[in-house]
Amino acid sequence: MNKRVSNPVLITPSYEDRGLFKKPPTELVVELITKFGKSSRNDIIIKGLVQNGVEVDVIFAGRRKKQADELVRLLRHRWDEATDVVHRGMKHPKREDVRIPVRIQGSWRTRIVEDDEEWYSREYQLLVARWAFMSEGGEFQSFGEPPFTDTSSLKASGKS
Repeated sequence: MNKRVSNPVLITPSYEDRGLFKKPPTELVVELITKFGKSSRNDIIIKGLVQNGVEVDVIFAGRRKKQADELVRLLRHRWDEATDVVHRGMKHPKREDVRIPVRIQGSWRTRIVEDDEEWYSREYQLLVARWAFMSEGGEFQSFGEPPFTDTSSLKASGKS
């Protein structure tokens, strides 16, 4: 069962990031494609392609999801542009053909999922802390913030 905080004021950046970023951060370029949706917590989920075309869920959660609206708008705009140029008789583009490269700093997590035949497989999700991409106007834009680290535990252990 998901543990939810009833009073949103109690959700500090430290509390939120401790729940999201449980593994060390990594940085990589992911090609986001025009497949997106929302989770039960209204987090934004965008499909992305990493090395060798492996598809992963890229998740913008918590306080960072509002900042991802511009990226979603850009993806929708690129999809609209790609489908507007399709003339009668032409093949509709695949969603995987419309991509935006995004530099992402985040943390990986895995989910075990069961298919219809009761086979289990592993899905990879990339929880996003910071991201950057080229805007429609060719400007480099960056969003988010590094995962909040609790320095009090480091000070207590003498590792500051």
